[in-house]
Amino acid sequence: MKLLRYLLVGTLLLVALGAGPALAQSYPLKAVHIIIPVPPGGLQDSLARAMAPELTRRWGQPVLVENRSGANGIIAADAVAKAPPDGHMLWMGTMVQLSNDLLNRKMPFDPIKDLVPVVGLVEAGSMFVSSVQFPARNLQELIAAARARPGEINYGSFGVGSLPHIDTEALAAQAGIKVTHVPYKGGAEILQGILGGQVSFAIMGITATIPLIRQGRIRAIAYGGQRRSSGFPEVPTIAEAGLKGFTSGGWFGWFAPAGTPAAVVNKIANDAGQVISVPEFRDKFVHAAGLEVLNLAPGPFAEQLRAELSLSTSHSLL
Repeated sequence: MKLLRYLLVGTLLLVALGAGPALAQSYPLKAVHIIIPVPPGGLQDSLARAMAPELTRRWGQPVLVENRSGANGIIAADAVAKAPPDGHMLWMGTMVQLSNDLLNRKMPFDPIKDLVPVVGLVEAGSMFVSSVQFPARNLQELIAAARARPGEINYGSFGVGSLPHIDTEALAAQAGIKVTHVPYKGGAEILQGILGGQVSFAIMGITATIPLIRQGRIRAIAYGGQRRSSGFPEVPTIAEAGLKGFTSGGWFGWFAPAGTPAAVVNKIANDAGQVISVPEFRDKFVHAAGLEVLNLAPGPFAEQLRAELSLSTSHSLL
């Protein structure tokens, strides 16, 4: 009986040790859904849709992109947090969307306990854009106009607590101006608001702005990165334009339900990182969109998240 017991324990240990690689080799077993918290056409959506066919070819299973916008990412993240922990449903989010609990105390899920970091994909500076009908042609002129007309100049964002909202309010505070917030559901709607005259300016992801800037339909006022954008070297950074030390931007990453096997998480991260690092893909879908490859594996990505969340909890977001 003792020998039988030892053999059984040994077998279970071997099964456990081999489970990780086996899970990774068999993943995915069905379609993989990437849940996007914004409408089609924005920065997150464009990158996910470019990656989907590449991963479909690698995995032999469909990779589907679903847009579930609303509540600054909460609706999309909640769906993934409550999904089976098998890696077949992923949330594509940002730091601000992940830290929604700092603004919304009654969350339907715990973003730290119920989601696991998979891969940090890309990072980018935001672009400060304005209507071509708006008389201010640079940041200092816009600040002067806002000081002369407190609260009369409107700006667009993805909603309360979104990165554009937080960054614009921070910029307004640093510049000593008062501007009026008009929330939208996504980047495409913000741009329509600028073109239609409902808002005068916005700080937003650079990708959606590129075609309209190059067509002369909107004006690039300043860039939110620490260095000028390689795609728009003539546009000064916000710091260069007069607000010393001010930056605006962030990263996009994938998250899975807590409890997803580490082997599956690592496989997703490895394969996604390989896709965005292929020179042809990187040049066409990352650099051309004004982005930079981040490619943070689960461990380093989690460390960065902890550091950023610690910083966020020690400062007021608005």
